[in-house]
Amino acid sequence: MDGNKVRKLRKFNRMTIEELSVKSGFTASYISQVERNLIEPSLTALKKICEVLNVSPYYFLDDSNSVVVTRKEDRQKLKIPANDSELEYIVPITEEYKSRIKMNIYRYSLKPGMWDNDNFSIIDSDKCVIIIKGKLIVNFIDYNEIVEEGDSIYICSNVPHKLFNPSEEETELLCIISPAA
Repeated sequence: MDGNKVRKLRKFNRMTIEELSVKSGFTASYISQVERNLIEPSLTALKKICEVLNVSPYYFLDDSNSVVVTRKEDRQKLKIPANDSELEYIVPITEEYKSRIKMNIYRYSLKPGMWDNDNFSIIDSDKCVIIIKGKLIVNFIDYNEIVEEGDSIYICSNVPHKLFNPSEEETELLCIISPAA
């Protein structure tokens, strides 16, 4: 357990060690030792502390970092020579984050008159495409769907599809794929 999380949450709630100790029934010394990782509270003690701080015990037991910040300048990019485009991943796709990030999110620009792919894409993940700018034809095996700026389209897993930009300007998309493909 990470005692620093107890301290951070206590301070976030504008509570002193003394206030937490009174409300939880433990001494201030005990709370201080928990916060400094000198002792591990029992599950019963942890439950009492959690009730006061209004969180689940899992909050303190999960030692993974559950927040991933990707700065704009650190986004990974993938060039696609076939249609002279580029994917910009909004969340990291490296091995380091694979166990935590359960979806792919990327920005994509499709040049005028271009397809995203020569063949139909079939992925074992659901996909949501949001049109940021422009227009798009989503080509399915037996029909087309036209989506425009501000629209979104949700495509269930294993549905063959490909994207086409019918306009004379670049179309900007935001794609979310879950689970990560």
